[in-house]
Amino acid sequence: MPVEIPFRQLQPWALLPSKYQVDRQRSRSDAAVYRENFRFVRAERRPEHCAPWVMGQELGWRVHSPVDVDFTPLDQIELDGISEPEAAGRAANRTELWQREKTHLAVEKTSWLHLHQFSTPRGWENMFLVNGVGSVEWRMGWTADVPRGYFLLVLPLENTAGLEVPVGILSSSIAARMATEHGLSIAVRPTARVSIHRGQPIARIVLLHADSLQAKGLFDDAAEAEPALD
Repeated sequence: MPVEIPFRQLQPWALLPSKYQVDRQRSRSDAAVYRENFRFVRAERRPEHCAPWVMGQELGWRVHSPVDVDFTPLDQIELDGISEPEAAGRAANRTELWQREKTHLAVEKTSWLHLHQFSTPRGWENMFLVNGVGSVEWRMGWTADVPRGYFLLVLPLENTAGLEVPVGILSSSIAARMATEHGLSIAVRPTARVSIHRGQPIARIVLLHADSLQAKGLFDDAAEAEPALD
């Protein structure tokens, strides 16, 4: 039986992930139009005709933006979080300090960082949390019940210019903990001014079994070589 992943909406504004499907029928119809009506031009080698490409596109679920937001790059300086963080922030000439575990992150004030505050039993909370190295945690407002022994792989989408999504893996225990803190979060890093709209796909999540993380490659002695350098 296939593994089932229940997605649950925790906030009324949240948009649950969706399954993407390639429109193969339209591609076949287009190919038939060219084949039956034109002497030279063909449309037989479209990616929609390639099974590996289709499977790759339909793998996992698409994550959608729950809001309209205009991102700009967020410069961040990591500071000592124990001794005189305020003085360090003034020395760095930054207007905001965000405490994250044992450190502080100093940033310039920016509207999009605070604009989307949502209601919780504890009061109003930010949708975006400063995360370090120019990134923020984006709280999605929904959760996924990941079975033990499985993980969620977070992947960027192609052609999302201006907004990077670092690849990451969430365990079932991390997903369960996030469910108690207003839902799953993904890291994003704005690299340019970019407008994202509610409902726009921003990332992809794929279910992984623990065996995938423990797999080892076996090589013949003759095939062994030094790792390629970047």
